[in-house]
Amino acid sequence: MDDLALMPRGVRDKLDRVGIKLHLREWSLLTLDERRWLVDAPCASDADVARYAAELDTLMQRYTGKSAERLAARGA
Repeated sequence: MDDLALMPRGVRDKLDRVGIKLHLREWSLLTLDERRWLVDAPCASDADVARYAAELDTLMQRYTGKSAERLAARGA
């Protein structure tokens, strides 16, 4: 089985931080290098969060033709 076939917990935590929902089917569309970037990319500062979300939007546009799906606002 290839490396990063399943989405690591750390990526799921980053997705929560940026407010994006990424399905396993979408994850599987990404190249190994793209998956590694999502694993390794910083996501702590406001600038990091903005860059991470923008990169995910770019990737989802490339592979699905749509922007990344946003999580519903909590407590709304």
